[in-house]
Amino acid sequence: MPGHERRHGHRFIMRVPLRFHATKEPVLKEESASSLNISTHGVYFATDQKVPEGLMVQLHLKMPREIVGDGAEEWSFTGRVAHVEPLSRQNGKSGVGVQFLFYEVPRPR
Repeated sequence: MPGHERRHGHRFIMRVPLRFHATKEPVLKEESASSLNISTHGVYFATDQKVPEGLMVQLHLKMPREIVGDGAEEWSFTGRVAHVEPLSRQNGKSGVGVQFLFYEVPRPR
């Protein structure tokens, strides 16, 4: 019986400090932000920088000890900017969604 396999991602809404920068082109300065939404597929955050869609970026997420236990607190991901929402009138920042492509295995400190 043929079937379709559907992958479900897990989504968390947390305020986690993150740093991000472009991987190859110096189009972005390294910046810190707070993530609003983390999933198994990517992360969403707000920034006042002009971030183009399709740009490869590296993200360093500072995870809480309650989640990682005795493991490494900073996780590094490389991803592609999947979508950018226009500037919000309230805070003057754009919403940026980054799709994870690969990550570096964190080492406990």
